[in-house]
Amino acid sequence: MLVLPVISFCQKKNDSVPVVKTDYLAKSKSQKTAAFILLGIGVSTLTIAAVGDLDLDILGTVVIVGGVATIASIPLFIGSGKNKRRAMKASAFIKMEKATIIERQSFVQSSYPAMAFKINL
Repeated sequence: MLVLPVISFCQKKNDSVPVVKTDYLAKSKSQKTAAFILLGIGVSTLTIAAVGDLDLDILGTVVIVGGVATIASIPLFIGSGKNKRRAMKASAFIKMEKATIIERQSFVQSSYPAMAFKINL
């Protein structure tokens, strides 16, 4: 019977991993890199289509590929900006948490320091 209160007041394991500032910054950087690659591919293929002597069969395909790559870079630039703003809003700090423990056959409130992450979305 004495073991039951100890088990019921133990810390719970949190399976979700908190997203921190570095995670958002890394995601923003990778999205921005992909966006610049798509934009470069799109602009270069459109430039080749405009300047180069291409057959009409190939010209349509090159213009479509260039246009799609250029347009596909826009959502990546937007997502990169959102993740960078989220990273700037994320913060980590130490706060005091309270836990109920058993001490000398009675329940006692005890404080301990805990690492906390705050993300303003």
